[in-house]
Parts: sequence; structure tokens; C-alpha cells
Amino acid sequence: MDTLSHFRSIEELVKVLEKEHRLLSEMFAKRKILNFSRELAMELVGNNEARIKRLLDYGVIAESGNTLEIESDYRNFFEEVLNVNEEISVLSVQECINTLKEYIGYYLQETNESRKNSYQDSVRQLLRKTGYRTLRNVVDLKRNMDDTYKQEPNYIIKKQKLQNLDEKSKSIKVMIRECEKLLDNESAFFITATDPHMARTVSNVRHDFVEAYHALMEIDRQIIVYINQIDQQNQLYRKIRKLKYLQDQLTICEETNVQAVLDASNHLWMEPKPYTRLRISISTLQQSEELGVLLRKIAKRNGVKKVVREEAAPLEDADLKTHTRELREVNQSEVWNAFAASSYSLFDFILNYDYKQKRTLADHATLFCQLVITHPDECKFTNKYATYKDIEFPIIYAK
Repeated sequence: MDTLSHFRSIEELVKVLEKEHRLLSEMFAKRKILNFSRELAMELVGNNEARIKRLLDYGVIAESGNTLEIESDYRNFFEEVLNVNEEISVLSVQECINTLKEYIGYYLQETNESRKNSYQDSVRQLLRKTGYRTLRNVVDLKRNMDDTYKQEPNYIIKKQKLQNLDEKSKSIKVMIRECEKLLDNESAFFITATDPHMARTVSNVRHDFVEAYHALMEIDRQIIVYINQIDQQNQLYRKIRKLKYLQDQLTICEETNVQAVLDASNHLWMEPKPYTRLRISISTLQQSEELGVLLRKIAKRNGVKKVVREEAAPLEDADLKTHTRELREVNQSEVWNAFAASSYSLFDFILNYDYKQKRTLADHATLFCQLVITHPDECKFTNKYATYKDIEFPIIYAK
């Protein structure tokens, strides 16, 4: 087998894709059609055989007989970037989780500080990738569910596809629970890796999981509704076919009670509903108090909420008084500027700062985390810890 060539740089790859964008766009739009002919491809590249051969040699497209198709790697890349992929890959999320466990183990065993930071960065990137892939899988699942119910003409295949999507939904839930369990069980790593960016990434990933889990619950509910509707439609379809068969055999009146049902029904369902509009003069409405009461009763019974505008009641003295509400807000910029000008550690400074209002220890801890996340580049981490009332915190100074 001939060895495929490969692109030597991003610049070369981008240039080739840009040059052949007409051909690749056309092939991608017709990716579900298996007979994209070589003659059509030659027209799109100006009958230049060398350009087709280059794409074949570099593995961008593949040839089968007299037809061409985009290679799976590039096709998957285009579908994922353009958000039109139909396959839901739960395995990719599981691979991210397994790799996360490996890198966390490497970090805890590594003694070299530089390599430890490298493993920490890898964990942060994988966490972000896991949350992103989970949300993408949920979006793809929702789109495939709607497309299957609306586009699939075969009732049996439609029901089977929806059941398979329901199984994939359950698998995604299992992956979410495993990753959340990993975040909870690896507390030693997340305590050791005191990085504001890591804390922010973990918070974002947890938020992605919560959002994905809620969306999956709605998807599960909708799949059940779709499957029930399919069963009802299929049952109705079988009844209609049975009636059609009996009608063709001229035995429908003898073998069913359809004649008795039609005789007992007296609905004029084809007739439009009569509607009579009565217009009452304004003078009559102004002179008759009873007529106004009667019209309001009719409007209430029919759910009409539109009423005549009346003059508002005059404002009272209490409405004109100024009402103030004191909010327990802290100017973080002011606190940070005062801390940067001091020589205290951050937590000690927060404890002793004059807030002009009473604050709890939980408020101090929240402010500590907010300032570290907001000013990560201006903080000097000492890798030392202290304890205050059972709360362990890193000692941080301003640079």
C-alpha cells in the first residue's frame, strides 16, 4: 500500500483547503450521495488532474471506482465545526474521563515542578473539552430526535431510532455522573493544584453538566411522547387499512358497526359555525346600568379580559415618600486597591477591612475567592497555607 503524504504545516493545510474550497463544499453538500463522479470533480477544479491527485495523495478525499468522497477524518471535522454531525459519540467523553484520571495520577506522583504544571494544564484542557463535548452530544441528540420523528417515513424504523436515542441519552447521563464523581473523589488534586484558572474551569464544567442533565431530562420526556404518538398513529393506520379492506370486499356493514355509529352521529362537522354580530348603540350603553353589568358577566364567562379604562385612584402621601433599601454590596475594586497598597496577606486583610456593615465568615471567604479569580495575574502565591476557624486558605500577597 502506498504511503500517504502529509501536510507539513498549518499554513500548507489552510492553503490547500482554501484553493479547493469549491470542490470540497460541493462534495460535503452531497456527502450522503454516494455517486459523486470524478467528471464533476474535474469540472470544479478546472480539469486539472494534478489538483485531484494531490488531494488523494494527502488523504483529503478518497477514490472508489469512478466516484470520489471526502475522507472520514475531514468529513467528521467539517460536520463537528459546522454543527451538522448526526453521530453521537459517547465514547469520546469516556475517553476524556479516562485520560483525566491518568493525568491526575501523573500529577500527584510527579516531583518536577515544570512537568507537574504541564500535567495540570492538560487536566484543565481535558476538563473544558469534556464539558464542551457533553453539551455538543446533547445538542446533537435533540436535533436527531426531532429529525427522526419528523422525517423518517417508516414507523418501525422511526420507533427503533427513537429507542436507540433514548439509550444514548442514558449513556450520556452515566458519563456525566462519572465525571462529577471524578471531580468529587479527586479532591487531593484540586486542593493541591491551587490555580484560579483551574477553579474557574471546574466551575464552568459543573455548570455545563447541570445544563446538559436538565436538557437530557426534557429529551427523555419528549422521546416518550414521540414513541406514544407513533404507537397511536400506527394503531390508527392499521384500523384504517382494515376498514379499507372490508370496504373493498363489500363486507364492511356486515362485519363492523360502522353503519350504526354513523346513524347515531348527527354532527354537521363540515358546516361552518354560524356567528351573529349584534352592535349596541353607545347611547344605550351609557343609559343602561344593567346592560353594562350583563356585558361584563358575558365577557367574564367567555374569558375576555379587556376592560374599559377607568380613572386611576389618586396617589396617597405614603406613595410620595422616598423608600430606601440598603444592599450588602462591597466595592471589590476599592477593597483590592486598598489591599494592593498594604503589606498584609489577602485573607488577613479581608478579615480586618472596615466594611461599614456586618459580614459573616462565609461573606469573607466568598470575597477572597472573587478577588483571586478577578486578579490572578496580580496575586503572589506563596504555596503556604493557614487556618482560620476550620477554614484552610492559601497565603497570597499582592505583587
